[in-house]
Amino acid sequence: MRRLALPALLLAVFAFTAAGCGGKGSSSSNDHVASSGTPGEKVFSTAGCANCHTMEAAGAKGTVGPNLDELRPNEQTVKRQVTNGGNGMPSFKSKLSPTEIQQVAAFVSTAAGTGRAGKISFEPNDQKVEDCTDTACYEQAFGNLAYNDGPKKALEELDKLSSTNGTVAADCHPIAHKIGAGGLLYFKGDVGKAFADGSATCGSGYYHGLLQWKLAGARANQVASLASTVCKDPNIEANAFIYYQCNHGLGHGLMLYTGLDLPQALDYCHQLQTQQDSIMCSGGVFMENQSSSFGLHSKWLSTKNLLFPCNSKFVKRQDKLYCYLLITSHILQYVHGSWKKTSDWCRKSDPGWVQYCFQSMGRDVSGTAVHNPQQMKQYCAEAGEKASGEKECIYGAIRDVMNNNTQDPSGKAFCEIVDAKFRNYCFWGMGTILGTQHADGAGKRTACEQWAKGEDLTQCLSGAGA
Repeated sequence: MRRLALPALLLAVFAFTAAGCGGKGSSSSNDHVASSGTPGEKVFSTAGCANCHTMEAAGAKGTVGPNLDELRPNEQTVKRQVTNGGNGMPSFKSKLSPTEIQQVAAFVSTAAGTGRAGKISFEPNDQKVEDCTDTACYEQAFGNLAYNDGPKKALEELDKLSSTNGTVAADCHPIAHKIGAGGLLYFKGDVGKAFADGSATCGSGYYHGLLQWKLAGARANQVASLASTVCKDPNIEANAFIYYQCNHGLGHGLMLYTGLDLPQALDYCHQLQTQQDSIMCSGGVFMENQSSSFGLHSKWLSTKNLLFPCNSKFVKRQDKLYCYLLITSHILQYVHGSWKKTSDWCRKSDPGWVQYCFQSMGRDVSGTAVHNPQQMKQYCAEAGEKASGEKECIYGAIRDVMNNNTQDPSGKAFCEIVDAKFRNYCFWGMGTILGTQHADGAGKRTACEQWAKGEDLTQCLSGAGA
């Protein structure tokens, strides 16, 4: 059989047929959190795309047009076809604004083929945790628990089940995101109260989820204003750790809202009230970029230049900090988990940012070793002393341990077994996390005294700013 030329094939496969396409359609419920809220997803729904196409991430099961999950067209292809039409598909140029066309193109190119249906929307139902065996069910059930009994109870149950259930342990972060959805409904949209009732379990997924769902229902012209005020709540500002998590979670939410448009999400962060707020927000943006909570694929990563986007020109100096503090999670995927090769990449970082890449490696060491002190020490040793690799890796590892759980005794055990020349830096790093948990000097001292004595305590207090 004669093969079609590629451009013609793409047009033929991607084309809509006019019948049944382009109609308006929507659904509503009195008690629900909006879908991911990305502008592109909303355009996809309201323009009637779901009537023609199958795309699981959008809940679309149309059969008139091609299956977008199978086709996975790139952004330019979608934009061109929506604008011009052809081959049975009407042009949407007069129906959609240029911005809306760009938004739907970004959404389709990012979400098609991810196979993550149901993960980016939440509506309470009767699903119970005890009846679940798969991740999607657990997400819904824990969201329901938060909606009915409050997020505190749901997070406590998640903590317990994570220790015995492999499925829950592997996906506890996105499950915690859904608890954020239920928690926001429980507190009737009050982010401050919802934050106060939460915890940092499972990598602070609950905090990230709260901001994601808060942004979900916002209109495009409301996002910048909402982003600049949502963390300015007395319940949030009273605790430095919670305030950080709010701004960090905001970055996650902005990335999901924009359909993983990294420059646009960073631009929203830059509009926050202080530079420090902006920097914290950028951390959530880069974390979502590298490992999306919902399995989406970012185009702002490279399989060849593994330091991209950190070493690119469009990432401004103020944004480089968190980009480099997270970049090794991406690097490790393409060096077969080799700590030595990861270290080699870190040494290629922009001048002045090498130490932060090694701190990122420490964060990954902590997670890979599941906070096992001996394994963390062994992995960090592979960074070597050149460019202070091992030292900064240890610092990143201890901070990750304490950031995940300030009551984890493995943090103290780790600092006690590292080489003597790194011990002070390790306890100082411990203090930098414990210090964020308390606004007053007495609280910082009590937190450090739980894990350190003598010179170790002095270093911890110094790191805590006590």
